[in-house]
Amino acid sequence: MADTQSVISDVKLFLEKLKKEMPEIFGPQTQTDSKNAAEQSAAVQNRVLYNGDLHEARIYLTPDQEPGVAFDGTVFHIYLQTKNDNPGTLVTDWLRQKADEVLKMRTKEWAEKIGVEYNHIVLKDQKTLWASCSGKKNINYSYRIIKMPPAVQDYLMVHELCHLIHMNHSAEYWQLVAQFCPDYKLHRRWLNEHKDAVFADETLKYTPQDTADC
Repeated sequence: MADTQSVISDVKLFLEKLKKEMPEIFGPQTQTDSKNAAEQSAAVQNRVLYNGDLHEARIYLTPDQEPGVAFDGTVFHIYLQTKNDNPGTLVTDWLRQKADEVLKMRTKEWAEKIGVEYNHIVLKDQKTLWASCSGKKNINYSYRIIKMPPAVQDYLMVHELCHLIHMNHSAEYWQLVAQFCPDYKLHRRWLNEHKDAVFADETLKYTPQDTADC
């Protein structure tokens, strides 16, 4: 299961990068294809990285509704009250809230499996570390972890919780990590290869066509 999550995410992010850097390898478009692509560009030009997958973002102007984000499992629906609302900020706030909910819940579950106790969990926007564990048994996470495949998220939780037993990266420490996360080397590779995508801010753009389905 863990292998599948990481590999699928690898492929999707790689293809998305190729589409941007080498569009010619995807073949020429017909005139009809080009027209359809132009008509649909407002709906498909925006993407949100969540749980290791790139999801389409559709942005609507809804003056009678509070600004906010709804995710239906496939598409992010972003509602702006005015054109001055920033869709990227709304999505970032949604990701932060989801990270606070999910990471805290799953860290508790992993702590029970490993048999350790921690004090506090704090979510930040760390630019140099995905996560850290202090001598006071406090765990810090970057909210951006929620963008990663769930299996990679789990690895980072296990990584920090194992530091509550070994405050180092000794052979004994890695043996403990491997006990609960046998694929940790695969997940470390995912982190190295996709850190730019995870660290990238949400830059989403509203265009009038997005109101078509509203």
